Amino acid sequence: MRHYEIGSNMIVLTREQWGARTDLPRKGSRVVRLDRTEVYIHHTVITDNDASPNEWEDLAEVKRRMRVLQIIRQADLGADVPYSMVAFCMGDGELVLCEGRGLDRSGAHTRGHNESALGIAFQGNFQTEPLPRHFDAQLASLGRWLRGLVFKEGFFNLGKVRPADRDLWGHRDSKPTQCPGQQLFDRLGLIRFVEDEMVMDKATWKAVQRALQALDPPLYAGKAIDGIPGRNTDIAVQAFERRQELDSRGVMGEANDPEAGIWPATRELLFATAAATS
Repeated sequence: MRHYEIGSNMIVLTREQWGARTDLPRKGSRVVRLDRTEVYIHHTVITDNDASPNEWEDLAEVKRRMRVLQIIRQADLGADVPYSMVAFCMGDGELVLCEGRGLDRSGAHTRGHNESALGIAFQGNFQTEPLPRHFDAQLASLGRWLRGLVFKEGFFNLGKVRPADRDLWGHRDSKPTQCPGQQLFDRLGLIRFVEDEMVMDKATWKAVQRALQALDPPLYAGKAIDGIPGRNTDIAVQAFERRQELDSRGVMGEANDPEAGIWPATRELLFATAAATS
C-alpha cells in the first residue's frame, strides 16, 4: 500500500509501520480495485482508558492497539484485523489511518460486502462516549483520503454504490446493529468523496469538448459537440492529461451519467490551454 498524505492532519501507517505480526497468515483474498464500489463505516467499541475515550494521544498507543486488533477476533474471524483500514482520532486533531486487511484484500467486516466494499472502522465507541474534539474535521480528512483513492489510486468505481443521501454506508444499513454508533452514523454525510465541483452539466461538457477541439494539435477532432461524456470524450480527456504529464484519469462516470465529471485541475488547465491556443 502506498503511503501518502492528503493533508497536514492525516497520517497513514502500513502494516509494517504499526508492527503487524508476520508469524500470522495474512487474511483475505485479492480484490481488483475496479471491483470496489462501496465504503462501509464501523466502530470497534474499544475505547481509551482516560477522560477522552474516543481520542488517542500518541502513535505508540495506536500501534499497540492495532496489534491487539490483529488477534482479538481470531476465534471467529481469524488472526487478522477484519477491516480494510482502522481510523484513530488523535487528541491533537490528526487522523491516523492504519492498514488492516488492506485496500486490495477482502475483509471480514460486512457480510455480503467484503469484496465489493472497503471497510473502515473508527477505534472507539461512538454510541455512548463523547465525540473527539476535532471529529468533524477528521471526517472531512477521511473524505479527502478517499478521493485520493478514486482519482490517484485506481479505485474509479468506489462510491458508485451508495445510499441516496450520502457517499458511504454505515454497518447498520445492512445489518440490525448499532454499529457504527448513532453519533458517527449521524455524521456520515461529512465524509464526502464525490465532490460537487467534479459534477458537470451538459453545457460544461460541451465547453470541454470545444476546448479539446481547439487544442493544437486538436483532440476530439471531428466529433459531435453534444455535451455527452461518452467514450470519445473519455479518450480525448485522457490524451490531454498525458500530453500535460498529469495522472491519466479521463471521465469519471458512465456515459450520460448526471454525476460524471473530470478532475477539476484537468478541467481548468484544459480551458486555459485552449484559450491560449486560440
